[in-house]
This record gives sequence, C-alpha cells and structure tokens, in this order.
Amino acid sequence: MKLKLFLTFDHELPLGRLKTSYDSSLFKPSERVLDLADALGVKVTFFSDILCAERFKEWDYDNFYVPYKNQLQNALKRGHDIQLHIHPHWLSSKFEDNQFVPSTDFALSDFEKDVQFGGISGIVKKSIENLNLICKVVNPDYKCIANRAGGFNLSPSSNKIINALYTEGIRYDSSMAKGYYFKSGISEVDYRKLPTAANWIIDPDNFSNGLKSNGITEIPVATMPKTPFEVPTRFKLEKLAGRAPVSHGEVIHQENLVDNMAKLKMLFSSRLLTFDNYTLSLDYLLRILKYNVNKYKSADTVMLSIISHPKSMGDYSFELMEKFVKEVKCRYPNAEFLTFSQLP
Repeated sequence: MKLKLFLTFDHELPLGRLKTSYDSSLFKPSERVLDLADALGVKVTFFSDILCAERFKEWDYDNFYVPYKNQLQNALKRGHDIQLHIHPHWLSSKFEDNQFVPSTDFALSDFEKDVQFGGISGIVKKSIENLNLICKVVNPDYKCIANRAGGFNLSPSSNKIINALYTEGIRYDSSMAKGYYFKSGISEVDYRKLPTAANWIIDPDNFSNGLKSNGITEIPVATMPKTPFEVPTRFKLEKLAGRAPVSHGEVIHQENLVDNMAKLKMLFSSRLLTFDNYTLSLDYLLRILKYNVNKYKSADTVMLSIISHPKSMGDYSFELMEKFVKEVKCRYPNAEFLTFSQLP
C-alpha cells in the first residue's frame, strides 16, 4: 500500500469578530507553519480563504490584503501549495468601525439563487480567478486544482457546487471526513454515510456513492470513530487548559440554536486528525492514522489529509505537528507527504 499524506491548513481569519490582529491571528502562525515544515523537510498546502482577501482588498488593503498576497506568494516560492477555500459569507459581511461584521450566509448553498455575485457558479469562478491572479505572479504554471469547502459545507446544493468546481478545473476535494457530523444555527454537515473506499470520485447527487470516472477525487480528512470509553472533550478542556492557544476571535456558529438530537449526533462524531485540538495527544493522532492504515491495508494507494488552522495553533499544536511528522517518517518510512499540486 502506498500511503500519501497531505498536511493541510485552512488559511483564514477567525470567522466571528477579531479580538487580536491580522498578524497575530493569521500571518504569524501561518509563517510559523511554513518555517516548521521547511525544517522538517515536508511541504504543506494552504487552503486559503480567498473571498476574505477580496473583501479586505476593499476594506483594509495595506494592513491585510498586501501581507496576505505576500504570504501566499512566499509560500509558493518555498515549494508549498496554495489551493481553494471559499467562505462565501464574506460577500455579504460588512466592515464597521475598523472591524468586520460577519454575515450568517455561511454556506455556498445560501447563494444558490443569488444574482449579485453570479450564484454558486459565479462565486466559484471568481474565487479561482482571484487566486490565480495572486499565485501566477510567482509561478506562471500554477493551477488551482483542489478545494476545501468553507466549514466543510458541500450541501445541500451539492450538485451545483460539485459541478461548478469541476467546470472551473477542480479535480481534488478535501472537504469530507468519514463519520463527521456538525450542526449550528447556520450550518449542518453530515458525513456519516460515505463510500467505503479510502478515496473515491464524488457523486454530486449522492455522497454515499462513488462514480467510476470523470469527476472530483475525494481525499478525505483522516478520522477515527470515538469509543464509548472516551472522555468527552468538554471535560478535558479545563484540565489541559495550559496547552490552550490564545483566542484570536469569536466563532461564527450559533450553538444555542442547536436541538438536542443534533447535540447527541455531534457527541458521537468521529475524531479528526488535526493539530488544532489541544486535548489530543501524539499517541492519539498516531492511533487515528494507524486505524486508517489498517482499515485500507488492501488498497493500492491511500490518500489522507491532516487538517489544521494556523489561527487555532499555539505552542502545543506546533509541538504536535513536529513530533507527528517525525514519528510518521519513522513508523511508515515509505509514506509520502505531498501537496495537491504534486498529484497528476
């Protein structure tokens, strides 16, 4: 079995109101990711929130857009990858008193009947064009070929979203996570029924199926089911508070609007392979990886993503990242750390 791992980072600001600064919340931790990756001899992929940048191009060009553009171009020069991440709520958000006020139009599906921005297809097309404008300056051969949906939201307008992405040249997606469920007042994500294969071509009309050809290949975020004996995360937060990163902003999700059934589903949602969760240990992350290696041991090739967010990473997260990469290289000497641009 060929094991191909993708170190992916959602390159974005806190989606609620900002508490600190652009530099502290995004640019400095993202630079730290690049520096650590260089030191470890691996390449990473930034799924970058391009619509945020486009709004700040209007709102705060010098303090946000310029360093944003510079960071992406610098990452490419160093051999790292930049791919598509769309948080469409920026299109209807506002900027007041030097602070952004987030809209609740959170998912691309919320713009299905939109006229102002060209609907789903128009937003996807413009987002890729804007990302190309930044990236092709330093790499004329750059291609935007991979997507991570903002908030993992590919539904409910999945047919229009997947087809729009494919039309604009997207050939890989990394928005799905087996067994994952999340709901808030503005979003619902349900990936509890996905194809059994490690990787598959997305069926735009039914995520539980996979197509045989001509579509977008899913490289899911690695997950592992929770066991009945696990201590719920909320009970570990206080005990492990010393590991917690600085809070740079507010969340956008409205948890008070969630019904009890959804809360129960979230309680049993799978664990993601991430460096964000400071309640997880190195051993636990390696268990998630081993679970997937064993599950798909009969496959010729297994491609999995690790998902993290620079805005949510403190010292403990970077320590986890360093130890995880080193341990994977030791335990799985034939495993490859790749970027999406390295795929055929």
